[in-house]
Amino acid sequence: MQITPSNPIFIHGILPRSGTNFLWELLLLHPHCAPPRQPVREDLFLDHSDHLVRFADEVRAAWDPMWGDFEKDLPALMYAGLGTGLVSFLTVDPERRLVTKSPSVRNLERFFEFFPAARLVILVRDGRSVAQSSMTTFGWDLDRGGREWAAAADTIVAFQAAHAHRTMQWLLVRYEDLVDNLDQQMTQVLEFLRLDVSLYDFSAARDLPVRGSSSFGSADQVVHWEPVRKDTTFSPKDRWRSWDVAAMERFNWLAGRQLQYFGYEPVGVMPSRSGALPHRLRDWRWQGRRAFRLGTYRLRLRLGPPTRPLRRRLGLVRDA
Repeated sequence: MQITPSNPIFIHGILPRSGTNFLWELLLLHPHCAPPRQPVREDLFLDHSDHLVRFADEVRAAWDPMWGDFEKDLPALMYAGLGTGLVSFLTVDPERRLVTKSPSVRNLERFFEFFPAARLVILVRDGRSVAQSSMTTFGWDLDRGGREWAAAADTIVAFQAAHAHRTMQWLLVRYEDLVDNLDQQMTQVLEFLRLDVSLYDFSAARDLPVRGSSSFGSADQVVHWEPVRKDTTFSPKDRWRSWDVAAMERFNWLAGRQLQYFGYEPVGVMPSRSGALPHRLRDWRWQGRRAFRLGTYRLRLRLGPPTRPLRRRLGLVRDA
């Protein structure tokens, strides 16, 4: 496949707080890359693609069979056409490659249906770091962080299996590898995207300021997007290491298998079947509380539309 500006670059992070902004800013240092239409910071196209699938299905069902035989690949062509329109909406510099991002892998299995000519970079970050950052930023609890990260990890694993034949179009990158071996990892990413490595400003990449950290450069731990210059105290990989043994073991129960799949070493005991009862009791309590929140949300819907802050407190909105 010839790589042209019509081959956009999508970054999909495993969850919010996984480093999508960092990788996005790194790629935009290449002179052949361009950001999307402003002020769109995250496209979230796949997250909300249920509407597009339903639209395409309903339109196709409304066509009269008396018109003749429809080609079997017509739905695929329609999805790709919708994707082309979405890319066109985001593109403001047609001479350079669009780089867009989403901190989500929801509906990732549809990616190539809508964007068959695109390049996809899937960004994974240690689930414990994501959970800790989401607890600080969004007020999540440990169970929510572990469960959401594990589910998103399973989505990526399923995508890898389903699209093993398209590895020239997608690449898995770990945030920690970018932090530890920036030059090597960015060279690999640029080569995968078929961007000229000789034109990339590695010095600027190494000096890239920190934006959106949940702790670094923020005395009150409130996330902001003002640039903060890195120093020796910047340690984005280790914030979860202050967890106690019980928290470590709980995360291992919720997402230990997925941690190991992506090469992250669990710390502490991996709970066995013989020690499962305390964790199962916590599972049931957590699920009961979530069912109660969902019931409260549905009751509020009957009384009037809930505000976004209420939906966030109930744990029923995806944080960005």
